[in-house]
Amino acid sequence: MRKSVLFGLLVIGLLAAGLAAGAPASARSPYVTLARGPGGFFFPTQDAYVPLDEIDLPLSAPEDMIQAPDGSLYIADTGNRRIVKLDADFQIVAEYGKDVLQSPTGVYVDDEGTLYIADAGKNTIVILNAEGELVNEFGRPSEPLFGSNREFLPRKITVDARKNLYIVSEGSVDGLVMMNTDGHFIGYFGANSAEMSLKMILQRLFLTKEQLEQFIKNEAASPSNVAIDHRSLVYTTTAGTDRSKSIRKFTISGKNLFDGVFGSRNFRDLQVSEDGLMLAVDSFGLIFEYDLDGTLLFVFGALDEGDQRLGMLTNPTAIERMGDDLVVLDKDKNALVTYRVTDFARKVHDGVRLYMDGFYVEARPYFEDVLTYNGLYVMAYQAIADAYYKEGDYANALQAYRLAEDRDGYSETFWEMRNAALQRYLGSGLGVLFGGWIAFAVFTRMERRYGWLDPAERALQRARRFRLVDDFLFMFRFIRHPADSFFYIKQGERGSLRFAFILFFWVMVVRVLSLYVTGFVFSPYAYLWQIRIEPEIIYTIVPLALWIAANYLVSAVTDGEGSLRHVIIGTAYSLFPYALFGLPIALLSNLLTLNEVFLVDFATQLMWLWTGIMLVIMVKEVHNYSFGETVRNILTTLFTMAMFLLTAYILYVLFNQLYEFIYAIVQEVGLRG
Repeated sequence: MRKSVLFGLLVIGLLAAGLAAGAPASARSPYVTLARGPGGFFFPTQDAYVPLDEIDLPLSAPEDMIQAPDGSLYIADTGNRRIVKLDADFQIVAEYGKDVLQSPTGVYVDDEGTLYIADAGKNTIVILNAEGELVNEFGRPSEPLFGSNREFLPRKITVDARKNLYIVSEGSVDGLVMMNTDGHFIGYFGANSAEMSLKMILQRLFLTKEQLEQFIKNEAASPSNVAIDHRSLVYTTTAGTDRSKSIRKFTISGKNLFDGVFGSRNFRDLQVSEDGLMLAVDSFGLIFEYDLDGTLLFVFGALDEGDQRLGMLTNPTAIERMGDDLVVLDKDKNALVTYRVTDFARKVHDGVRLYMDGFYVEARPYFEDVLTYNGLYVMAYQAIADAYYKEGDYANALQAYRLAEDRDGYSETFWEMRNAALQRYLGSGLGVLFGGWIAFAVFTRMERRYGWLDPAERALQRARRFRLVDDFLFMFRFIRHPADSFFYIKQGERGSLRFAFILFFWVMVVRVLSLYVTGFVFSPYAYLWQIRIEPEIIYTIVPLALWIAANYLVSAVTDGEGSLRHVIIGTAYSLFPYALFGLPIALLSNLLTLNEVFLVDFATQLMWLWTGIMLVIMVKEVHNYSFGETVRNILTTLFTMAMFLLTAYILYVLFNQLYEFIYAIVQEVGLRG
């Protein structure tokens, strides 16, 4: 697939998404299926799953469901105090624990058919064999390491290949409770980290110990559910936390492998299959499907608020995959809602299975077919890019990584292409540079003898009679001797307001253009259409205007000698390092990879440091301050700028409330009239 084909598919996908957004929903699906598209936005796509059936069962408020290795479904029938077993036709063929359980909320079944049950009614773990006979029952661990004040409130459970139990204990801030089948405490696993807000930090800094004790302690959130895959890697969901941290995947040592997985704050259950796919369902009836790296494939579903349409959920508590179909347990409906996979999703799944196993080239045809369905499917570009990279087709890989918005992959591919180009042309390039250096040396020597540039120098001297030309050339002297140059500006001998505003415009143009020409690897924008020029112009003008106004006002009351004109011109000339080097640094980023990010960062920081030093010298020389007075003036200026912004915000809130009040009166008068 060529670059033009990839780009064409993306354009076609954009048009298709626009049509899909305006088209009515499918008659079979009471929901819209979404997938990640360009820019990180979600776009409507073809249905990944369509509603298949809703199966009513003689259950009472069921809380959990697990598919056993033999394909049977086991449901924690909480209200009826039992575990039921369903066959392939969703018929109850057995029940377990009727005389033992009180309120089962979690269940797991291993290869031998042994049932591990979290009984919330008795706060115990119950183990039954395949015939339903009681093997063991135990409650709160007695080991001191568990914690003397910790409660044991088991709600969900899973078991690894070594028969270690991972238990979700409600309110456990230390993570999952690990126990063995004898009821002995092993340790805590997969704890969440506590989130510290700016408000909490300030409270800890300024409040006394007695005052802090009146607040709720800042502790890590407790996991809300747990799942395990065929490699014994543990996954947890955490309700009420940040959506990017709601799903975690842990190594055997307890290290979280997921960083920023898009999810929901209200996940109820999680399921991981052996073929590289992961499912999650939340309390709003939304079903999320991922690959095992946490890449979101689809999100679909809807909450039933009385419509009673097939496929809508009321209170989902568990989800399982049976073959290619999905089964969701609905607590309020006491039913199983099933979904049938579509051809589109099957193509994605076939590609993902190969891709997750490392068969990138073999997976590419599937993802190319996916793009014929939906050219906006970013994950397909990622897989295609990896296939091209593995084959050594770096030109196509570079384009595909760009469409996939994968900066790491783009950087690695560009490094390979740049390395090949350097190996091919480095000798010739060095020869050209050496020849250019010799030619320049010869030209310099001959110019001194014959004065070839004398006419140009005389023309330049004549041009300096024009004030704007002289102001422009003065900038280069300003860089070499800033203190003396500010003296000339203060005396009115050099610089002008007209050229100062030209410099401000130059800075604004550099700011906007740098967004467009910065290399993809270093740009915050994946596509040029994401750039919004108006905010960037505002973000450039407002700080400059606030600085000029605040610095002049502060200097006027602290015996500063500079006028408003001096501050404007001095500020403009102080920005010359940014005006001169901002665009070249942005252009340079197109030749670098993430391995050389320090070059871009160092050049940018040096440019801003230079600009800051120029501003400090400007304040000192224009207002004739000592160094200490200069520092106080700058700090007071920054504080005044903050007060300007705070005042503007307060006025905005007040006038907005006034507008809403007047608008409400007008509406009331209109209704009564």
